[in-house]
Amino acid sequence: IGFMKAMAAASPQIHLTTYGYTFEGRPMPLAVIGAPNATPEAVLATGKTRVFIQGNIHAGEVEGKEAALWLLRSLAKGERAAWLKEVVLLITPIYNADGNERVNVRNRGAQYGPVGGMGQRHNAQDLDLNRDGTKMETAEARSLARLLTQYEPHVAIDLHTTDGSDHGYYLTYEIGLNPNNSPGITNLLRNDLLPAVTSAVKARHNWDFFYYGGASSQQGERAWWGDLDLYKPRYAHTYFGIRNRIGILSETYSYATFEDRIKADYWFLEEILNYTARHGKVMRQAVATADAESIIGTQQMVRGKLVKLPGTVQAVLAETVYEPNPYVPDRPLRRRVNGSERMETMPHYGAVEPIETSLAPRAYVIASAPGAPSAPSAPSAPSAPSAGAAPGTPGAPGRPPRVIASPTARMMASVIDRLTAHGIKYFVTSREITLKAERFKIESSRQETQEYQAHKLRTLTGAWEATEQLLPAGSLVVPMDQPLARLAFILFDARSDDGFMA
Repeated sequence: IGFMKAMAAASPQIHLTTYGYTFEGRPMPLAVIGAPNATPEAVLATGKTRVFIQGNIHAGEVEGKEAALWLLRSLAKGERAAWLKEVVLLITPIYNADGNERVNVRNRGAQYGPVGGMGQRHNAQDLDLNRDGTKMETAEARSLARLLTQYEPHVAIDLHTTDGSDHGYYLTYEIGLNPNNSPGITNLLRNDLLPAVTSAVKARHNWDFFYYGGASSQQGERAWWGDLDLYKPRYAHTYFGIRNRIGILSETYSYATFEDRIKADYWFLEEILNYTARHGKVMRQAVATADAESIIGTQQMVRGKLVKLPGTVQAVLAETVYEPNPYVPDRPLRRRVNGSERMETMPHYGAVEPIETSLAPRAYVIASAPGAPSAPSAPSAPSAPSAGAAPGTPGAPGRPPRVIASPTARMMASVIDRLTAHGIKYFVTSREITLKAERFKIESSRQETQEYQAHKLRTLTGAWEATEQLLPAGSLVVPMDQPLARLAFILFDARSDDGFMA
């Protein structure tokens, strides 16, 4: 915070504000550069490409925080005037501020520094902020969603360090792997932005960057394997993507030196911003197209599998060695051996395809329980009913709506709370109506025995079937003709592995 204040004092271009609070009540800092002031209204009025940079979501992975501060210093020195003609930067160096304060020399075990210790992975609630994108149970995630709703960044970058997979890259990256993402954004990332950034870093610094993962022989095939879990929007960069943003994950290499990890993040950010300054109009159009696309009546993925991309890749591998940690007995540091790089040709399992899909309806309806208090109206401007509907009803042309029964007022309040936190639009019915719709018939329900993020995950099987149902006044309607329909689908579909039922 002191560093950020010093940079703002040195440059009238840098405006400081806060965008929320941590669980322990620490204000979450945000630097806004390239707009007249730090308000969302001033930022949006510029018409520039808005880029959000987030560091320290896992507070032992501290390189992103340092790289963001380095970037802020470069901006304060006036070195990036060309960027600011086209770009507004939104920089939050320290997202998990509570975890950051819990410094311990044993955190992050074999990671090669900083040897004086670093913060912890989880926040003060002992929850992983990079698993809270859909369930919204932390003050930090709610603050982030509020920022996304207010500032509407076109690009959002989440900075991490790997947990220790062996390879020869100083940094690996990933896109939102969910097949439900807008294809225009996926194509922009895979075919243009990331190849351009990778080539620029190689040309300027002779460092290799590639997609997140590692070389292994999973399922009997030697290949570069990505992480299947990353299609779920509980992860921050995937959450950005399912909100129609150009979401990017950065993972510096934990066995490189602390200094080299900071350089890797800094150079990655630098080249993304160079690209954005040149291609901002195309990037803004990709986001606008995604916001305008309708998914109503289309098959959307609820569960997926990792699949092979066409062709092969030249993967860079390298050796590592162990050396004693001078401050922690029996916890040696692990260091990459420079000069041990070698190339290996292999397939790349780096995309996700559906194994189960479900049809996106024109609306989800949460039926209020008979005799229960009516659902409160949306605190922000609600979405109007679809064309052809009477005011306060979900009866519009197209795919039938899908109804979810709400047995308690508490459950209804919980759903409304989450929708409001995400910024998803909804409205409340004003009168009792009979609705032709679909509801989900459960065939089986299985709950895990082990806890995951304070929950035991649930898996449902079954199918949506036609129904005619009396819908009480005060029922909740989530129209799917809105920009956040992709997120709403994942939250509400009964079989979704990252939704409310799960």
